[in-house]
Amino acid sequence: MASSRRRTAVMPSFGLAVLMLMMATAAQSKLLVNGTDCTIRDPLNNVTFDFNALSSDLNHHVTSEESGERFFFNVCDEHQSGKENRTEPGAYLVRAGRKITLGYEPHLQLDDGRLQFSFTGEPCGNGSHYTLDIILLCSYERTPADLRVIPHTPDQCRYFIFWDTPLACQPLPTGLTNNRCTVRDGADRHAFNLLPLGGSNHEISLPDGSRFVVSVCKPVRYGHLTMCPPGTGVCLVNGTEYRDYGQAVPDPKVDSSGRLVMELRSKSETVCQNSVIVFECSREDGLETGPVYRGRKDNCTHEFLWRTSLACRDTRPCSVTNPITGTRYDLGLLANRTYTLTSRDNQTYELGVCRIPASSRCPLDAGACEVSAKQSVGLGAISAELQYETTGAPYLLYRSGAVCDAASGRRWETRLEFICETDPVEGGRTGAVVPPIVVENGECQLVVHFETVLVCEPSLMACGAYNESTIDQYVDLTPLVDSARNYEARGGEAHGRRYFLNVCRPLVPQYGLSCRGGAAACEATFDGVTARNETTLGFPDVSLVVAGDTVLMKYLRGDPCPQDPLTNLSTTVAFHCVPKAGRGTPVLLEIEHGCHYRFDWATAVICPPERTIPFESTNCSIHNPATGSWISLDGMLEDLSLCDKRPAATVDYRAGALNLHYTLLDATNCSHTNGVKSFNVTVLCAPDSPLDRTA
Repeated sequence: MASSRRRTAVMPSFGLAVLMLMMATAAQSKLLVNGTDCTIRDPLNNVTFDFNALSSDLNHHVTSEESGERFFFNVCDEHQSGKENRTEPGAYLVRAGRKITLGYEPHLQLDDGRLQFSFTGEPCGNGSHYTLDIILLCSYERTPADLRVIPHTPDQCRYFIFWDTPLACQPLPTGLTNNRCTVRDGADRHAFNLLPLGGSNHEISLPDGSRFVVSVCKPVRYGHLTMCPPGTGVCLVNGTEYRDYGQAVPDPKVDSSGRLVMELRSKSETVCQNSVIVFECSREDGLETGPVYRGRKDNCTHEFLWRTSLACRDTRPCSVTNPITGTRYDLGLLANRTYTLTSRDNQTYELGVCRIPASSRCPLDAGACEVSAKQSVGLGAISAELQYETTGAPYLLYRSGAVCDAASGRRWETRLEFICETDPVEGGRTGAVVPPIVVENGECQLVVHFETVLVCEPSLMACGAYNESTIDQYVDLTPLVDSARNYEARGGEAHGRRYFLNVCRPLVPQYGLSCRGGAAACEATFDGVTARNETTLGFPDVSLVVAGDTVLMKYLRGDPCPQDPLTNLSTTVAFHCVPKAGRGTPVLLEIEHGCHYRFDWATAVICPPERTIPFESTNCSIHNPATGSWISLDGMLEDLSLCDKRPAATVDYRAGALNLHYTLLDATNCSHTNGVKSFNVTVLCAPDSPLDRTA
């Protein structure tokens, strides 16, 4: 069998009235380790975490968005090592002008993979004390998210702060430290960039209760109940066992069949448990559903399918994808016009972006030239291949111009570099630009800088958050992110208003809708034909908040509020778990004081999976009590004859998928599994309208 690691119980059970589900999880914990000197060792993987770098000469400070309460704390302070030596608490809370002590000395613990500092403070009433738990979360980002406090009530005695830090990660293998996670196809040199997929772990539940945890480009992030071996890209979690099913690789590759794949080989010495992830092009309205388990390809390899738009070949001219962020830059609006500019030494140049009009004075096929009253000299042939390097800005390179140096035969070339305009000109999203500037015109090279908002990065928000009520449950709205179209909310029709939203990202450019570039929510007057008077209702740059079965998404920094010019318009969308809703549609509830727009969104995407869906043999159907729906298997996938297999079924609302599992006896070919052959079948919902998908 595959190599595994086991743990022994060392922690007695306990309970608290607050956050009962988290405490119930902790009560069943089988691994509890105490740290010393701000370091702690995971005995399962023999990895030591050192948090001394988190110490600060000043206190760390975070303010609760919900209550405005301010928290101050420090950890790993080597100058004061105990309460008896402290004149000030190590953590305190300021509430309504009152300073409440949350603790003096932080206690570092490893609890089933959860890394945390715990403070115990002054009495809180009813025999309890104020406590503060600082949960340390693994993040490979160079600039992790800000500290954040989960929502709480004023009379609550226990508080939690989330802290994303690379110090909570296992050491990164050398090749994964600064990898780009890209590959060029030898056929047409198209660059595939999968780095945007590497921002989080992806979990795949299996019928037997085990689960795969998959991460691409970076290893699986260490955390609560995810104590996978170091460097693992595919990890099987089965109870208290964590198995390496493949080490993370720095880049994908194009295999001999032309498929975009990642081949992950396990370091296990006892059995070959490898994985292959196949990435297929998906243009399904920009939706990303994550990896799907396809079963064993052979005795050694488990296959996963990941359908994503990042696996598509996009040959659009004058555009390029940022290999770090996945943002697509399209400079087509700047093309087909002539730009005339003068250098400081009074040389005059004409150039074009990707294309140049026939009216240009440049020689035929030249993308840039030096012009004078008598002649023009070509400085490079026009090209529409926009390029990007991780260390610079998007650029165009025009090569093979006129001979520059007769002795060496060297020819002129032109490099156009496009830089984000931090103070955008009016109309920048429609192609208006700050006049380009010549920054170099010697050594046989002309270098020109363009400033334009068309290459600015949208400030995207994280599209998931940890649940306040179930502290280790991560709620993910990624399936609702739509890069192909916007959502239109109901509720404004009676007043001739239309509301357009997207989730965790800016609005998709839409003909006739001209809210400010990067906005995620927009209001417009609709006269039955055309949208007018567009108003920006906010930008996607605030983290989500999760409490119970509700997810709050806030968009701030909209246009000035007409009722209060000193206040900007803002938007809050409240997502609720409703299994029958499918993806759902936003509904406008109210506009508070004319400045704050509140929307409600019932959706199945944030609902937990249905683990046990009964199979009815009398009519060969699956019945989901949560939605009241019947799914007939008679005639579905006829080649499999599912009716006589009596499959076990689960429903994954996030992916909109029905997962079926059944077994058959096959003593000849499956001796290694005691003569049992297992089958996993995933059926994805495909209704007529993808924006009204029902799981």
